[in-house]
Amino acid sequence: MSGVGGPGGTRRACEKDPRPELRGLAPCPHGSIGLAELAAYGLRPEDVVDFSVSSNPLGPSPRVREALLAAEVSRYPDDEATALRRALAESVGLPPDHLLLGNGSAELIWLLALAYLRPGDRALILGPTFGEYARACRIAGAEPVAVDARPEESFAPDLEGARSLLGERPRLAFLCNPNNPTGAYLSRDEVDALLAAGPETLFVIDEAYRAFVEAPWPSADLAERGNVALLRSLTKDYALAGLRLGYVAARPEVVDALRTVRPPWSVNALAQAAGLAALADEAHLAASRAEVLAARRYLIEALSELGFRVHAGAANFLLIEVGDARAFRAALLRRGCCVRDCASFGLPRFVRIGVRTREECARLVEAVRLTVDGDSLPVV
Repeated sequence: MSGVGGPGGTRRACEKDPRPELRGLAPCPHGSIGLAELAAYGLRPEDVVDFSVSSNPLGPSPRVREALLAAEVSRYPDDEATALRRALAESVGLPPDHLLLGNGSAELIWLLALAYLRPGDRALILGPTFGEYARACRIAGAEPVAVDARPEESFAPDLEGARSLLGERPRLAFLCNPNNPTGAYLSRDEVDALLAAGPETLFVIDEAYRAFVEAPWPSADLAERGNVALLRSLTKDYALAGLRLGYVAARPEVVDALRTVRPPWSVNALAQAAGLAALADEAHLAASRAEVLAARRYLIEALSELGFRVHAGAANFLLIEVGDARAFRAALLRRGCCVRDCASFGLPRFVRIGVRTREECARLVEAVRLTVDGDSLPVV
């Protein structure tokens, strides 16, 4: 029998084999720290301040905790998250049919790839940036094409290179604004110019960190365009990372396409209750923004005085060049501070530092000072 595996035979692809494009596709590294790594250092979670993630340092609103206790978890959640969707619509100034909730913005990235990409398609990615964009494209069988900003140019996005590739009509274009991890924040004019250069491309504009930009420009009206899907996260600004909550804002036809491929009940009852409570507490978010902006200014000044080149950007995190990012992170971890090694972004000489409270940032600065002095790690 030809095509049969075994001695002297040729292996035939098994029907249970995964698709070829999935071979060698590794999970995308993210921030935070696992219990196993902590245990290796003899640390407990409460011993470490986590600067590797970039979210609200004041934690969730007290109203969120109350809402979680009152949530009904014995019934299936509302699959359309109707109450939360209406509250968000009022908050952002868009009709409810322009919004779709998801299990964090990461799920929505995957849904966009699933709904719009076909094997052999190309997707433009302005990098270096969040790795889930490229991973979702590859899972869909498409080819991600990155146009990367360079450190020697202060990570200014390569808009000319992006416009050139848009002329080749990629199906999707991923733009993180402000960008993770560089903090680069494109102006409205720059975004409009990219949209004009790719009228047949669906632009996924990820605004996960917009809430902590000091002076963000109005962007919700972009969702009225037929070639834009705005992504926003409720986990960063409202400190709901453990519940997973985000939304897409786009024309109803885009929303309907994503709804078609979305798993049922992807936004659970606790997340919906927490989202409603968080949106209702505007004062808590305002206090959090004020804390972050003040701590950010302190951190930029303190790290610069220690001799580091700080790429501040516009978001609630900083990118600094340290030489050996892996060693630098390990040294800080031994002193109770966790930062993000940016090797997974293709930047092995950089770490990303999420801005936390002023007091916590002072602890980090002292840990960095001791690391530089005591461990003789190079300041670049």
